[in-house]
Amino acid sequence: MRTSDNSERITRGAFHFPAICALFIMSVASCVGRAEPVAQHDDGASGRSVVVWISLDGFRPDYFDRAETPTLDMLMREGAWSRELAPVFPSLTFPSHVAQATGVTVSEHGAPGNSFYDSEIGMQWRYPPYSELVESEAIWFTAPRQGVRTAVVDWTMSHQQTGEIRSDYFGERYDGRLSDDERLGRVLEIWRNDTHEEPLRLLMGYATATDSAGHRFGPDAPEMSAVINQTDRIVGRFVEGLKETFREKMDENDELYLLITTDHGMSEVHSLVNAAAMLGLESTRGIRIVTSGNVGAVFLNEYEPASDREAQMERMIDAAAEHEFARVFRKGETPAEWGYEHPTRTGDLTLVLDKGYTFSTRPEGVVGDAREHGGPLGMHGYNVTENPEMLGITILWRYPEPLSGADLGPVHSLQLHPTVCKLLGIDPAPKATHDPIRIPASIRR
Repeated sequence: MRTSDNSERITRGAFHFPAICALFIMSVASCVGRAEPVAQHDDGASGRSVVVWISLDGFRPDYFDRAETPTLDMLMREGAWSRELAPVFPSLTFPSHVAQATGVTVSEHGAPGNSFYDSEIGMQWRYPPYSELVESEAIWFTAPRQGVRTAVVDWTMSHQQTGEIRSDYFGERYDGRLSDDERLGRVLEIWRNDTHEEPLRLLMGYATATDSAGHRFGPDAPEMSAVINQTDRIVGRFVEGLKETFREKMDENDELYLLITTDHGMSEVHSLVNAAAMLGLESTRGIRIVTSGNVGAVFLNEYEPASDREAQMERMIDAAAEHEFARVFRKGETPAEWGYEHPTRTGDLTLVLDKGYTFSTRPEGVVGDAREHGGPLGMHGYNVTENPEMLGITILWRYPEPLSGADLGPVHSLQLHPTVCKLLGIDPAPKATHDPIRIPASIRR
């Protein structure tokens, strides 16, 4: 879930540079070479692939059973799909989206929450737009670096791109006032209006309605049915626009891949937890607590006297231990399989709440009723191995020749970056070492 009061401007990447710099970027792209096409047809003719990657934020797999979803059903029937897309830890919007785009965990990409603090430079961000804060190469840099023209609209931390290699189109800031129809419409508008001799081949977009409603009402609320159906209708209009634009912009030997993914699922929330109260703190002077969903980071680098920091940590650990719904980890003690700890952006202590609990400053005591305090009534962030409600979906659909509706089985978010690279015929980023999703040979060209 993201909110913003700032308007966004979708910008041609070249417009940010003087002409000489733009020419330099073009020369760099020509040095690395254009990506080889991956579409191989029965007559031996090669074509180009276009990948359109759309994230449906917070779309839980069981939502298919809760409402009519004719478009998504069609895409699954004509594509390849999974209802077992596992997110990284924590399964929050920013860590999850950045992990999908980079192919690495929080420990590598450096976005541990929707809000996070860097103890080395003393800076804290809340829903940051800045691509430069991502510490591993995202797909919107991997593709342009290898000559694939790219447009990215509102994908988490894709904004305000800098450097010699950048997307051809990107935003200045997330605009929370846009509807999903408008947001996906921008993806189509960019593609339709692009006049470069080399076509755009990677386009990325984002839709948020199911996530926003899941937080507001709870994922099991009856209100979700209408939102799920509305999202399906929006995707339907988008797919029709994709097909029309593809026919206008591309050649007969080219092919279109639509990849739909989810960053996380959603669980019902019954209790809000005040982190400071849970830690037994009457004052937070010198102690910085940064929370996102059910995960919190506690920093003591500003606590004085420094000689009392260890004792203060012990006092907080003891206080938290009185609450069976919470776990506390010292730095270096979180499970290695989480891939969570970052040198400067995860805290001296990591707080993790059980399913049904989320952090909030609203309760005066340690715990408050979520409904009485105005929600949220749904949350994510929980470890998917402990809470399977964090699973999401992925659908890969091809046009004009469909796939065969194969169930891909369990898929991990870290496989998405290398999968998109494979479809585009380019190499993944150096740190994105996971295998791409195995698409059964019987449904590949």
